[in-house]
Parts: sequence; C-alpha cells; structure tokens
Amino acid sequence: MKLIYLIEDFSIKGGAERIISEKVNFLEANCGHDITVVSVYHDDRPPGYRLNKGVKLVSLNVEFTDNKGNIAMRTLNRAATLMTALRKFNKIVKDTKPDIIFFTMVIGALLLPLCRTKARKVYESHSARRFTPYSRMFGLMERKADAMVCLTADDAREYKAAKRVEVIPNFVNTPDKYVADYGVKRAIAVGRLEHVKGFDLLIDCWKDVAKACPDWQLDIYGEGSLHDELQRQITRCGLDGRVVLRGRCEDMNEAYASHSMQIVTSRYEGLSLVLAEGQACGLPCVTVDYIYGARDIAEDGYNGIIVPQNDPEALTRAIIRMAGDEALRAKYGANARLTINKFDRDNIMNKWKELIGSLCDKK
Repeated sequence: MKLIYLIEDFSIKGGAERIISEKVNFLEANCGHDITVVSVYHDDRPPGYRLNKGVKLVSLNVEFTDNKGNIAMRTLNRAATLMTALRKFNKIVKDTKPDIIFFTMVIGALLLPLCRTKARKVYESHSARRFTPYSRMFGLMERKADAMVCLTADDAREYKAAKRVEVIPNFVNTPDKYVADYGVKRAIAVGRLEHVKGFDLLIDCWKDVAKACPDWQLDIYGEGSLHDELQRQITRCGLDGRVVLRGRCEDMNEAYASHSMQIVTSRYEGLSLVLAEGQACGLPCVTVDYIYGARDIAEDGYNGIIVPQNDPEALTRAIIRMAGDEALRAKYGANARLTINKFDRDNIMNKWKELIGSLCDKK
C-alpha cells in the first residue's frame, strides 16, 4: 500500500517530527507499506530524525514565508507560499498515486481540501486545535477529510464537522533505563525553549523552591529561541547553578533516570510526550493541568501532583511537597511505570494499522 506523509519541515528536531519518523519506520518495516515523507519547506539542514532506507524523503523546496511588511502583505505572502506548496505537492501526488495521504501540521490542514487526489485523506493533529494558528480555517478540511486523528478525546471534541474522528495517542518506547535513586535531589523539565512550554513560569517558581529546598537543582533540557532570555531570567533571579539549561540530549532515558522528579508547566499541549516518557522511566511528576492531555497521563495523588494552570503558588507548593518527601517520590514513581502501559508502542501502532485497513476497505 502506498502512503504519503506530509510534514512542514522534517529538519526540525521536535516531538511531532520524531513520532512521525518512528511511526513511518514501523509501518514500512512491519507492514511493508511503500511510504514517502514529503517535507514542505526548503532547508539546508539534514533531516531531524533517521528514516529507514525503504522510506523515501522528498522536499518540495518551498521557501519560508516572508513575514515582513504589514498585515496585508504578510497575508499575501502566506497565500503565495500555500499555493506554491499546493502546486508542487499535487505533482508528487499525481506521480506517486498513493492510497492514503496523512496531512499534518497547519499547512497540512490548509492543503488537505485543496489537494487533487482519489487517495483517502487523513488529518493527523499534533496540537490542541484551539491554540493552533489558522484553526478557524479548518472547517473545510474537517468536511473533506476521510478521517481525523487526535491525540486526546478533549481535542477530538473540537472537530464537530468531521466525518470520522479517531483518538490515537502517541506511543512511548520501552525505556532502557529507570530511576534507581529517588534520593537524588534533581528535578527535570523537558521541551522546546519557547513560550508554550512555560519555563519562564517555572523559573519564577524556583526562586521560592530554592529557599525551601536549597539542595535541589532544576535541569531544563531543550533548545529554542528563548534560550538567552531564559538564561538572563535565571541570572536575574539569582539561580545560576541552581537552574541549568542543559540543551539537547541524545539519550533522554539517561537524563530522566538521573533525576527523581519531573515538572511540566506547558501552557498547552497536544498530549505531552515528554511527560509520558518521564513516567515510563519511573519519574513522579508535578504538572499543571494544561489543555489537553495532562490527565490522560498523570493521575493526581497516584503517580504525580496536578495543579491548576495559572496558579504559580499552587505549583510552587506542589514542587516543594514532592521535593521534601523521598518516599512519596518513590511511591508515585513506581505507580507511573504501571500506568504508562496504555502508551505501549505495539498497542498504539495496532490502532494505526486498523485505521489504515479500514480506510482501504472502503475504497
């Protein structure tokens, strides 16, 4: 069966790009599908993640939109970018003759209803709709898609006009390392250094955490445009050496396993793969109740502590409580390893195989 995966920029080393690469590798290796990954934008950087030799990677070589000028000019530039991508993508679709096309990201949602093809069209959501740019323009995509796939049931309810909506969360690979010492006084936070992840809020909270728990350290892993701004905030708060920006890590299992608490402060998420990965390694969590998916992974009072969003005092209290109780961290960590089974890779990929099979049966 021929499948196409459309993605905005496969050079980005993000969570969505990683899960898509692992997914297509699995489908190619285990199901024998002929898969082409199409990356829209031109980029001289290498692919962010490895693809099997049997998976083809094609770039449309569309230049990034020029966002200079007034609103009218930026809108025209974005429309021109979209039309260029559509023309090039339609040619690839015509030459490839796929059975199913999976559209992802914002540009995928906008291109789906415009794509000329007899193939089944699936929109695969990787972020909460209400926070996705241009989501007000998704109505036509909903009606044209043969299926919508969302990460959470809450997000799925946002697509009321869709013919078919499935909920399939991202999977978590079985880790090769687990937390061995819950006495380690190090907390971890992971994600892109961008506004959405809320690391600015976490650093502010750590001022009080540092006073109450002076022997604790916070490690923040990730890259992003806010690196320098966050480092200045750390210095301004007097937290140099207490809060450390660790950058990118090639072995996150090792990083998770060397800490004894995970903190998630996202303003919104598709699901939060890093929270699930930390739980799989046996990390208890303190997480804000972000939209959407915190409660799909964490259970308050069982494998972590969930606090309301926009309540820094509650977040600070929860971190201090977890930091001050090694037995609680060990208990919640053991429970975390039990509850993460629902994100097992084979279970999740079976759902994808069922979806693909059902779409092809209808052709």
